[in-house]
Amino acid sequence: MNIRSYNSYTFEVISMNKSVSNNKIPPGKSLVIFDGFCILCSRTANFLLRADSMRRLFFIADPGPPAVLPPAASPAEALRGESIVFIRNGAVFSASQAVIEILITLGGGWKVFAVFRIIPRRWSDVIYRYIARNRYRWFGKQNVCYLPAPDQTERVLILK
Repeated sequence: MNIRSYNSYTFEVISMNKSVSNNKIPPGKSLVIFDGFCILCSRTANFLLRADSMRRLFFIADPGPPAVLPPAASPAEALRGESIVFIRNGAVFSASQAVIEILITLGGGWKVFAVFRIIPRRWSDVIYRYIARNRYRWFGKQNVCYLPAPDQTERVLILK
C-alpha cells in the first residue's frame, strides 16, 4: 500500500495490483486501515461507522501486506498486516495508540479514553499484540475481505 500526501488528505492506495485512486478524504477527516479478513476488526469497523455520528472516520479494509515493501516505505506501509493504522492530520498511529486516538476522534463521551495516553505505550502495546496474535483463533477469519453495508459505502474505500 502506498499512502501519499498525508497533510493534503489525498490518498492513493495501491495494494497487490488493486487500487483506489483519486479518492479524497475531506479536511478534518481521518483514515482507519484495518484487517478486512479479521472478524473482530470488521465488527469493530461496523461499530465505529455507527458510533461516528460526526462522520469523521473513513475506512480501508486492508487485504493484507504486500510481498515486498519499497525501500522508502511510509510509516503506514511498514505497519501493514501487523496493526491497525490510523491517520489523522498527517500523523500515523498504530496498535494501542491507534485504538485510543480513534476513540478520542469519535468525540463526546469517547474522549474519556484520552486518560489511557498516560499508560506507557510499551505496556499498552503488549496487551494489543496479545489480542492481535490471537484474534483469528478467538473470533475467526472471513474467507472474503470486508464489504460495507450499502449505506456505509461513501466512507469505506474499497480496493478494486
